[in-house]
Amino acid sequence: MNLLIDSGNSLIKWALVENEAFIAEDRCSTDSVSSLHDLWKNHENPARVIVANVAGERVASEIRKAVSILWQLDAEFIVSSQSCCGLTNSYHKPEQLGVDRWMAMVAAYQMTQNSVIVVDCGTAVTVDLVNEKGLFVGGVIMPGLSTAFQCLRTETDAVEEISSINSDASSVAQSTEEGVAAGVLLGLAGGVERVVREHSLLVDKTAAVLITGGDAEKIMPHLTIPVDFQADLVLQGLRIVALQRLKTKD
Repeated sequence: MNLLIDSGNSLIKWALVENEAFIAEDRCSTDSVSSLHDLWKNHENPARVIVANVAGERVASEIRKAVSILWQLDAEFIVSSQSCCGLTNSYHKPEQLGVDRWMAMVAAYQMTQNSVIVVDCGTAVTVDLVNEKGLFVGGVIMPGLSTAFQCLRTETDAVEEISSINSDASSVAQSTEEGVAAGVLLGLAGGVERVVREHSLLVDKTAAVLITGGDAEKIMPHLTIPVDFQADLVLQGLRIVALQRLKTKD
């Protein structure tokens, strides 16, 4: 059994995996990383702990500490590479590609075995293209819902009382709160669609669009393109990498 961890800027998600199947999943706020010891103390001992971390060294250190104390294991931190599980990385410096993006693409390409566009809706929204040969062609990074919203709250006194954004939006909003929510949601949805259209022109076959991340279900109602929601692409990518590493050792 392996413990897989997707450590993001806002959330830390994890899954216990046995025989390639997820048998338990949970999450906590990244701000609560110091509570991982208590959250994990009743788990069965994993054979390995495999991590995709984009939340910085402080969070990585807390994960290492909890894993070491609980199970006397060294957490294995995945980094983006030139190639992995049938994918080729086109970044000039492959290690600079966010490992969460890389793992999501690994999973998406394994699922489709064809051209695929991965939309990951987290603190940032990324839109990445993998062609039919498994080449990560490139992608874009834009502010996510919370990031854009917090920017408006910080810089604009009139919206400082707005507390959250749900999936409702109208282009004819009749209050400041509704106008901000609509502007952020519709603007992001439009940006995603623009990039997806441009990506689609770069591949010979119609590319599937897989969408994931904590804000995916808020953005999806405002997309006019077909998308396939996959809740845990990063964890699925880690599962695939763990399996490949096991085969390599054998």
